[in-house]
Amino acid sequence: MGNDQNCAVQPEHKVTLRPVVGLTEHLPKRDLEQITIQAIRTHRRLRDAAEAKYEEWRRSPPVANCESVGPARIAYVSAMIDMHAQQTLLSTLLDVLGHVPPVPVE
Repeated sequence: MGNDQNCAVQPEHKVTLRPVVGLTEHLPKRDLEQITIQAIRTHRRLRDAAEAKYEEWRRSPPVANCESVGPARIAYVSAMIDMHAQQTLLSTLLDVLGHVPPVPVE
């Protein structure tokens, strides 16, 4: 991961989404907490979806075609990409907010 205009790699190799920082750093803390709580809930949903796709992939029959890993694994990989992208957003929001707000389990 290199530096570009949309993200910065910090010394500990943590990615920060600069556009998100710019959009949120001057928001009132209460508003930023609301946005962060929504991001936490979204991350939880994406995590659960990725876990379900993993189980579907593990239960699916082996793929005989060497040119593809099959639709179940593609669905799992796509779900994991979505979850990790959301995690990067959430991490950036938490850095700007400065703490993890309490979020009840749904």
